[in-house]
Amino acid sequence: MATTGTVEVEQKFDADATTPLPALDQLDGIGKVGEPTSHSLEAIYFDTQHLALAARGITLRRRTGGPDAGWHLKLPHSAGKRIEIQAPLGTADTVPVELMDRVLAYTRGHAVAPVAALTTERTSYPLYGKDGRRMADFVDDHVRAEAMFGEPRELQWREWEVELASDVADHALLGTLTKQLADAGAKPSQRTSKLAAALGDAWPASRRTERDEPSGKDPAAVPVLTYLDEQVAEMLLQDSHVRLARDDSVHQMRSQIRRIRAVLHGFSALFEPTAVKDLERELKSLARILGRYRDVEVLHERLKVSLEELPGKLVLGQLGDELEERMALRANNAMSAVRNRLNSPRYFTLLDNLEAFLKDPPLTPKGSAPARKTTAKLVNKAGERLRKRHNAAVATAVGPEHDKAFHEVRKAAKKLRFAAAAVESVHGKSAVKLGDAAHRVQSILGDHQDSVMAREELLKLGSAPGISNGAFTYGVLHAMESTAADATLEKYLRKGKKARHLRLKK
Repeated sequence: MATTGTVEVEQKFDADATTPLPALDQLDGIGKVGEPTSHSLEAIYFDTQHLALAARGITLRRRTGGPDAGWHLKLPHSAGKRIEIQAPLGTADTVPVELMDRVLAYTRGHAVAPVAALTTERTSYPLYGKDGRRMADFVDDHVRAEAMFGEPRELQWREWEVELASDVADHALLGTLTKQLADAGAKPSQRTSKLAAALGDAWPASRRTERDEPSGKDPAAVPVLTYLDEQVAEMLLQDSHVRLARDDSVHQMRSQIRRIRAVLHGFSALFEPTAVKDLERELKSLARILGRYRDVEVLHERLKVSLEELPGKLVLGQLGDELEERMALRANNAMSAVRNRLNSPRYFTLLDNLEAFLKDPPLTPKGSAPARKTTAKLVNKAGERLRKRHNAAVATAVGPEHDKAFHEVRKAAKKLRFAAAAVESVHGKSAVKLGDAAHRVQSILGDHQDSVMAREELLKLGSAPGISNGAFTYGVLHAMESTAADATLEKYLRKGKKARHLRLKK
C-alpha cells in the first residue's frame, strides 16, 4: 500500500558545474551543518502519450537508489508545495494500483508509459537549528537526463534544492534561506521540474487555469469561473479518494458535483445556454449515481443508531442483523454503479468538457458586465426563489406533498448558499453572511429529508413478508421519526427567516 502523503515545501536553484557550495553554516536560523550523504539515483518518469499528468503539474516516477527508493507520485498542493505519495518498488513496468487510482481522473483511461529517464548524483546536507533540531536539507544534484518522448535527446545540468523538514511548520524559514542563497549568487530555478527540463520543447502547456484574485470591477464571469476552477480541482481530488474507498469520500465528491452544478445553474445567464445545460445534465446524472450510495450510507447509520437506542424489550427479532445484511447488499450494488461510472468514457468526457468550459468559457454580454451589480442580481434571484418555495411549502397540506415541498425549499437554500460562496471575493462579508444563513436552512431541512427517507424505508421493512413481530419495532421507529420530522420543521420555521430575507447590495 502507498504511504501517507506528505507535503513538500521546497525551493530549487540553478547552479553551474563549477560553482562552489555556499557557506551553509552562515545561513540565518542554521546552527550546524550535518555530515553529507551521497547517493546515485535513477528515475523513470511515466505519463500518457498526451502528457496529461505533466500538463497538470503531476509527476509519477519509479526511482532506485537512496533512502526513499520506490514509486513516487507528486501532486500540486499550493504555491511552492506539493503532496508526495509513495509506494514500494514492485516491478519496473507496472504502476501500483493505489497510485494509478489517484490519477485516473487525469489520465482518463489512457495508458501511461516511460517518457524520460534521469540519473542524479546527489549530495545532501542536513541543516540543524541552534537547538539541534533538523530544520531543512540542502541538496546538490548533478543530473543527466534522457528524453524518451518526442525527439530523443540527452542533456546535463546541476541544481540545488532547499527543502524544509517534514515536521517544520515555519515556512518563513524557507523564504529566509532562499533570499540568502540568492544574495550569495544562486539563482532561483526557472525549471518547473527535472522532468520539464528533460522534455524541453515537448513540455505541454498547463491545463490548470491561472486567474487573478477577482474584484467587483471585473467582468461578472471572473469570480464565478475562479470559484468553479477551485471546485473542479477539489472534485478531481475526491475522485481519487472514492477509488481508494476513503471514508466519506462519496459524500465529499457528490457535494463538489452539486456545488459545480448549482453555480452553473445560478449564473447560467453569464454563459451560452447550450454548454451550461449539457454540463448540468451530465453533472446531475453523475450526482444521482453517487447519491444512491450516499443515501444508503445515511439511511443505514440513522436506522442503526435508532435501533441501538431503543430499549431492548422493544426490539423484537434479529432486526439489527437483518438491517446490516440488507444495507450491505444495497451499498455494494450502489458502489459497483459508482465505480462503473467513474471508469466510463462518459465520465471522462464530462471532465474534458468541464475543463474546456473553464479554459474558454462561452460568455454572454452579461458575463462581461461589471461583477458586483450583475452577480448581486443573480444571487438575489436565488434568494427570491427560496422565499417563494417557502411560501408554497407552508401552504401545502400535511402529507407526502408537504414533505416534498420542504425538500424543494432545502434544494433552493443549497443553491443560494453556493451562489453566495461563488461571489464572496466580490461581496465579502455580506455574501458570507447570506451563505451561512442558507447553509443553516439546508442543514435543518436536510435532517428533515433524512427522516422522510427513514420513514419510507421503515414502512417497507415493517410490511415485508414474514416480518412477524418485528413489524412492531419498525412501527415504533416510524413514530419516532415522525416526531423528529415535526421538530425539524418547527426549528426551520424559527431559524430560517434570515435566509429568506437577506439580499446582496448591488
